[in-house]
Amino acid sequence: MKPIKKSRKRKARKLREGKGTQGNTDGSESTHLMEWGEDKNKKGKKVYTVNPTIAPTGKGGEYEPQSYDQAKERGEVFEFKRQRKAEKFAHGSWKKGKDKRDSMKDFRKMMKKRKGKK
Repeated sequence: MKPIKKSRKRKARKLREGKGTQGNTDGSESTHLMEWGEDKNKKGKKVYTVNPTIAPTGKGGEYEPQSYDQAKERGEVFEFKRQRKAEKFAHGSWKKGKDKRDSMKDFRKMMKKRKGKK
């Protein structure tokens, strides 16, 4: 399936609507757990992709691990031209309200640590 390039935030929010949640080790709940990486588009140009690493099993809101290839088959891969946008999206820039504020706060902390190490 083709990667998602338009209306990404809206599509990410609707992706797992009504499918339940997965509990995390820190006590929070997730429906996506996104990761980002690099790939090449049809023209061979480098692009950045984001995909969910978990998928609903269909059994009472339970989730199982999902690979990049499985996400690609399901049409759940988001494509970006810039690395930073892909990273922000994977960390939760697609969310709304308090969830988005918390995700972006964590993202900024991570970026600050990364810059401090160089």
